[in-house]
Amino acid sequence: MAEPATVLISGASSGIGQATSRLLLDQGYRVIGLSRRGQIIEFENDDFDGITIDLEDLDRLESRLGEIIQSNEIDCFVHAAGRGCFGSIEQFSIAQIEASLRLNLTSAMVICRSLVPEFRRRGKGRLIFIGSESALDAGKKGALYCAAKFGLRGFCQSLRDDCASDGIQASLINPGMVRSPFFDDLPFEPGKHPENAIAVTDVAEVVWQIIRSSPNIIIDEVNLSPRVKSINFGKSP
Repeated sequence: MAEPATVLISGASSGIGQATSRLLLDQGYRVIGLSRRGQIIEFENDDFDGITIDLEDLDRLESRLGEIIQSNEIDCFVHAAGRGCFGSIEQFSIAQIEASLRLNLTSAMVICRSLVPEFRRRGKGRLIFIGSESALDAGKKGALYCAAKFGLRGFCQSLRDDCASDGIQASLINPGMVRSPFFDDLPFEPGKHPENAIAVTDVAEVVWQIIRSSPNIIIDEVNLSPRVKSINFGKSP
């Protein structure tokens, strides 16, 4: 079965995005990584092209994407960018609400707006979105984050139906709590034991499995959970 050679990954400089970039590079893929950090010297790989960009700057993102698509034949897009925003809705300013939705949802839509026509033209392409358990079951203090992840889930489902006949496969991965820098600025985190959180490498493995799957099937959704759920609410953000 044919595997994609070039993968575009948003949020490539940290967490799930970085782990996925590292795994795919180790497996011989070429990776174009979008992030504020841009180039990631830890990779030390000529097959990694780090693009410095603020995904919340949608106009700049769209313009830069045009240049990337014109210069590269992208086979797969992995949307791994995201930021946790938790609290009562009245705690957030309008600017904070807009910024959260731009990063967690709208940036993925803008990227797909540019990529999907090219995938249609070539009759193939993969779209893989890193969702969240928050897209399955809304929780207390999660109105803003859940809204974005529920939106991302609906967007993926619609794309799946809209694009499948054109050879485009859209898949969603919904992890529970992942041990990553996602929690650095939040007042809670997974429990300390390995079974209390999903490793970023575990999510990266699932992404790779989807990429390697048959072009004749679509893996709709994959839900991942820690074996033993435990949350530490005692940390300071």
